[in-house]
Amino acid sequence: MTKSLFFSLLTSFVIFSCDRFDADKEICTTCKPGSEPVRKVLFVGWDGVRSDALKNASTPNLDSLILSGIVSYNCDRGEFTVSVPGWSTILHGVWPNKHNLSENSFRKNKYEDYPDLISLAKQFKPNLSATVLTNWDDFLRITSNEDYSQRYDNDEQVTDAAVQLLDECTPDIMILHLDYPDYIGHRLGFSSSGMEYRGAIEVSDFYLGRVMEKIYAREMNYNEEWMVVVTTDHGGEGTGHGGQDNLEQTRKVWSVIRTPGATNHELTQMNSVDLLPTMLKWLGITGITNLDGVSLN
Repeated sequence: MTKSLFFSLLTSFVIFSCDRFDADKEICTTCKPGSEPVRKVLFVGWDGVRSDALKNASTPNLDSLILSGIVSYNCDRGEFTVSVPGWSTILHGVWPNKHNLSENSFRKNKYEDYPDLISLAKQFKPNLSATVLTNWDDFLRITSNEDYSQRYDNDEQVTDAAVQLLDECTPDIMILHLDYPDYIGHRLGFSSSGMEYRGAIEVSDFYLGRVMEKIYAREMNYNEEWMVVVTTDHGGEGTGHGGQDNLEQTRKVWSVIRTPGATNHELTQMNSVDLLPTMLKWLGITGITNLDGVSLN
């Protein structure tokens, strides 16, 4: 083997290795009790849910949140309509030209320059407790510095774990990622009228209801106040969503922001980058100047 070929293979191996999920690095199993007695944040991501399909689905639990908060069905999630750029834009609060991700790869990320929700919050409040639960390995790579992070086989297990942890340690920030709508969309189509796709959205709403039952109980019994943010990373067309930056049904998505005692308010336009500063402000954290969004509360 020539020296140049050896170094070429070595470089390729290093790049590939750096872009693989590392369970030892990403999975954390310390259920640290929350330190904030009142204000907390629940973020729930429903992967791959079109706005028009959401409107056609029966989602009583999400509808209840909308009655107490902000909703937009015309939320710009930005370009590069795949999941890693989408969730990075939301949870880092900057557009792809800053976090530098345009595909489902982390090799070129600039996360150190533009930290995620958890990392930013802990810069100001180091004792905060944060949890991330998902059934997609790479979702755990989008955030860092969480105290508990775990992957599961399906959304039901994610929900079971969330309900359990809300009792066991009640983190200050809980992030959940549910993947079933995206799974069905890729197999049977992202469609505003597809029965199977609509059913997958309704399953996600059922799981949301289970978590919210626990949240409502905690608000009543422990005087906690939870901001609940539910959103998606992209829509879709046909059985895909990549390279659909100019399709409204893929790029223009939806977001819901619920706070206790608020009244319903629909925004005709918002941006996915607005969600992070909104959640930080709820936790009493302001003044971060390099974010692309603005707080909506």
